[in-house]
Amino acid sequence: MNVEKKHFTCVICPLGCEIDVELQNGKVVSMEGNKCQKGEEFVSQELEEAMRILTTTVSIKGAKWAMLPVRTDKPIPKRLLSKVIEQLATIELHAPVRMYHVIVKGIAGTDANVVATRNMKKVNHPKNAKKDLISRKEG
Repeated sequence: MNVEKKHFTCVICPLGCEIDVELQNGKVVSMEGNKCQKGEEFVSQELEEAMRILTTTVSIKGAKWAMLPVRTDKPIPKRLLSKVIEQLATIELHAPVRMYHVIVKGIAGTDANVVATRNMKKVNHPKNAKKDLISRKEG
């Protein structure tokens, strides 16, 4: 009887339960440490395939800030996070962008979309903005 032990930290709610699991032939035979049903569901999903919502930024031109915060609209396999980050690093958007605008549909072959998590207005950045401001103050 080969028993495998695994430890998980649940990320579903703020409690962050430390869950210890014993597996026999890939099946859970005991679980301790979860304070709610969500912990049990989290461990089951982690054992099947770990999933995460990715939150990151992409480059944007013509906006007040150089980076736009984005996230996946649903969890994606944890094993794809690096691939998705690499793909997003190649994207350069142009303002304006509205919150929840789909940036990439079906990222990395999943059914998850990458969406903007804030509005980003277009801002004109004249080459001589500082000089123009000084001239206006003097005039």
